[in-house]
Amino acid sequence: TVPSVTQRQQPLCTSMSFANAVASSRPMAASLCRTTTRAVSTSTSTAGGAGAASSRPNLLARIAPQQQRLGNSSARVFAGAGGKSGSHGMGRRPLFIGGVVGVASIAMGPGGNAAANAASAVEDKPAAAPAMAASVAAIAALTPGMKLANGAFEVLSVEEVPEYNVACVEMLHTKTGARWMHVGADDPNNVFNVAFRTTPTDSSGVAHILEHTALCGSEKYPIRDPFFNMLRRSLSTFMNAMTAADYTCYPFATMNPTDYTNLLGVYLDAAFFPKLTREDFLQEGHRLEFSQMDDPTSELMVKGVVFNEMKGAMGSQSARFGRALGATLFPTSTYHHNSGGDPVNIPDLTHEQLQKFHALHYHPSNARFFTYGDLPLEATLEQAQTLTLSRFDSIDVSTLDVADEQRLTAPLKVEVRIPAEAVIQDVNKQSVVSVAYLMVNQIKDPLAEQDNFALTVASDLLLSGPQAYFHESLLESGLGSGFAPGTGYSSSRRETSFAVGLKGVADADVEEVEKRVADTLKKVALEGFPRDRVDAVMHQVELGAARVSTSFGLGVAFGAMGTWVHGGDGLRSLRTPAMAAKLQAALDADDQFWQKLITRRFLNNAHTVTVVGKADPEYDTKLEEEEKVNVAAISAGLDDTRRAEIVREAVALRASQDRVEDVSLLPTLVVADAVPREIKRWGSQLGHTSSGVPLQMDEQPTNGITYASVLMDVSDLPDRLVPYLDLFADFITELGTAKRNYKDLAQKEKLTTGGIGAGVDTVAPLDGIGPPQVYLAMSGSALDRNVPAMFDLMSEVVTSAKWTGEPARVGLLLSRRAASAGSSVAPNGLSYAKGYANASIDSIAAFDFRTGGLPHVAMLQRLAREKEAAVEEVMAAIAEIATHVLAAPKVLRCRLACQPGTSSAAAQKELDGFLASLPAKSSGGGAGGATLADSLSAFTAAPSKAFIAVPTQTNYCAATFNTVPYAHEDSAAIFLLGQAMSTSFLHRELREKGGAYGGGAGSSPIDGM
Repeated sequence: TVPSVTQRQQPLCTSMSFANAVASSRPMAASLCRTTTRAVSTSTSTAGGAGAASSRPNLLARIAPQQQRLGNSSARVFAGAGGKSGSHGMGRRPLFIGGVVGVASIAMGPGGNAAANAASAVEDKPAAAPAMAASVAAIAALTPGMKLANGAFEVLSVEEVPEYNVACVEMLHTKTGARWMHVGADDPNNVFNVAFRTTPTDSSGVAHILEHTALCGSEKYPIRDPFFNMLRRSLSTFMNAMTAADYTCYPFATMNPTDYTNLLGVYLDAAFFPKLTREDFLQEGHRLEFSQMDDPTSELMVKGVVFNEMKGAMGSQSARFGRALGATLFPTSTYHHNSGGDPVNIPDLTHEQLQKFHALHYHPSNARFFTYGDLPLEATLEQAQTLTLSRFDSIDVSTLDVADEQRLTAPLKVEVRIPAEAVIQDVNKQSVVSVAYLMVNQIKDPLAEQDNFALTVASDLLLSGPQAYFHESLLESGLGSGFAPGTGYSSSRRETSFAVGLKGVADADVEEVEKRVADTLKKVALEGFPRDRVDAVMHQVELGAARVSTSFGLGVAFGAMGTWVHGGDGLRSLRTPAMAAKLQAALDADDQFWQKLITRRFLNNAHTVTVVGKADPEYDTKLEEEEKVNVAAISAGLDDTRRAEIVREAVALRASQDRVEDVSLLPTLVVADAVPREIKRWGSQLGHTSSGVPLQMDEQPTNGITYASVLMDVSDLPDRLVPYLDLFADFITELGTAKRNYKDLAQKEKLTTGGIGAGVDTVAPLDGIGPPQVYLAMSGSALDRNVPAMFDLMSEVVTSAKWTGEPARVGLLLSRRAASAGSSVAPNGLSYAKGYANASIDSIAAFDFRTGGLPHVAMLQRLAREKEAAVEEVMAAIAEIATHVLAAPKVLRCRLACQPGTSSAAAQKELDGFLASLPAKSSGGGAGGATLADSLSAFTAAPSKAFIAVPTQTNYCAATFNTVPYAHEDSAAIFLLGQAMSTSFLHRELREKGGAYGGGAGSSPIDGM
């Protein structure tokens, strides 16, 4: 076992079981980012996707490559993926909701007027038209039939979208039939994306492996991995490649025009003229290799980047169940298969099949090009025409059309075997059950646009928040520990779907879950949805349309592809405000709208499947044994000639990996010309509230949304209460108040704000001198007209939360959080490994591990098992924390971000009122014992090595080192060293040679690690 924090002497290498590891009080940092707000958020998955909400992790956000799951997809995230710590929570609304779950909604682009226009759509008020930028006006001036790029392209349609201050043009490449969409915007973050409809007929992962292999060298750039080499030669804000269920795309974004031209050339050559050598196929896909590479008598192994990646991607219960659910719902179409590849089937793919797949699918006739931003369109079209499109003629790609799913004539029920959770809450409740419905054909259904948006709203009403129908009938029933993987409405495929169910279900309760799903839908079909709840969802749509985002163009690009690759609407992600107005009109015209929709799409829908997942604790072991048996059989059948061939291929691959490449073939930027030397100042104003609290005021074009944050000191919190601090932050808006029960509070919050809540902030001094600090951050956002309501709600929650008045609610929240935390362990092993290592050398990392790492997971499992006693324990703890923290003297500083002008003065007035409502002094204290500040000050770093056993096929390894404080003169150099180690050395050694999907190095200067 591992010694406690007070027993720092320990062996350099410790091997332990998971149970012993979580018993350790050594805490884990969720990320290397020092200033972390651990606010709760919710992950929504789709029926064919991997499924579960992650309980913590940003994994190695600064280390490329990383994996990102997009439903039944596999994506490689190479750049632009950094960020703050992920949240670790369950089932709550996010603090800042970016739109309705399931809608391809996007935040407002620069220069737009979405807040005013969305408000006018809802309230029927005229909105002022924004001034049109030159980049927008140039596109708006185009007309159908015009020829562009010396006649290579013909304009098909032009559309202005005033809600977002953009203009869109769709064009046809007349020679090949390729389609091109451009969105002109007053935005320097220019985007390019090319997508190909890729429709696999098996689960060999051909589309996914091709996505990897295409980036390993091309005709014009015949070097190993030009893609990763461009990371060192570009100022891109985003570089990626990803495989979805039915398309593969290659996007990038950059603010530098020369960089845009460079990346466009590399991307086009990679997509259309890749080398696709056998060596690259063996490296990225799969290969046979002896454990001693040049010894044909040593053990035979299967290696490959995608092979290993998909072992990790499919290693959790949620991923396996989600895949089974999607395969059952789509029995006859391409969606039946795992486009990312199943490790069992990946070794069946041949190099020749990969080449044929590219020849058919990666052709301009099957391509969709998307561009966005303020760069001149004509120059981009001419570059693409000259480098690529002029070399192709049109071909027939109708064979790639995705056929309509053959609809079932009667409901279907199947049972599948799935892995057990890495952390089991109740050995008698391990089954997962979900009921799924195939719904709207987005290409052929005449009601597609109306019903698709309406079903997205209905999904929110059915699932989101404690007032939702399935929350009451399923989550509050005690039949399961949380929603099943895949729960929600998915519009990412050609045909949409909805699924709902529970995980952590006893076998005897499976049929009761099915019955409750049916009964709930029958109730809604009879009664409809209350209009005030619908209005609350529409308010969130309005907020989502108004939010400013630096990745607006990428949002439009990704929102376009799901239906556009099948000939559908490529601009649906820009139509959210318009669709909201249409839905409001439909509701006004027909008071039976919801009843008819639920009856049509649910009750009268024969294409309904029920999938029951039975957990098998030996699932992964059996898979590993099956793989060993298969490899042993292959090995036994090898003659000397084939063994020698395997050795030759391995030696040749290693030689290729070690070869020094002429990277000068790649375009690059001249740093002196490309990197601006001026520092952008954001204009923050530092002042004080009327009560003298330090205030940072950020007046920015927020499109009429005000954001507020109040930091409260928790340093004198008794150390014994620290393990409950995150629960306190999570539950602060979940238990109701003296004025409202928790359901009414959630409804009011949704109707008037973008969310209010709390999180835990950790901050270290930039010079490394002095103790770190921990804060509770109360935050919220609202449209300017609702700022008074937002602060009223914050005051109501802080001053009168029912910490001990809702024991049943606390029990439900604990059960769901325990289930979510347990589900997070297997898919987020790298985060937990990294956090364990961090906790040995840094006090804040130790705090993070204690409150959100493996010890926290273990505590949640204990609380879930102890039920009533645990509820009393937690209620007493969080009530005591409130007495220590929620008081005016504890407020250290505040921040407001809002629209310039009258908004800031109004917001500051409301903030003053909120601060005045706080208790004049804290009532906690006097209990004696060590405080959190004492614990942080007493921390002593000590070397540590540990092995933590978790039931998964994938191993995760991490090592952490102390470096220097942020303000140290070597800090920047060490940061760059991490980047250079990743792209110049570790990528080759770990990924290319070793076959690991991810790996690298990263320095966080603000952490000094």
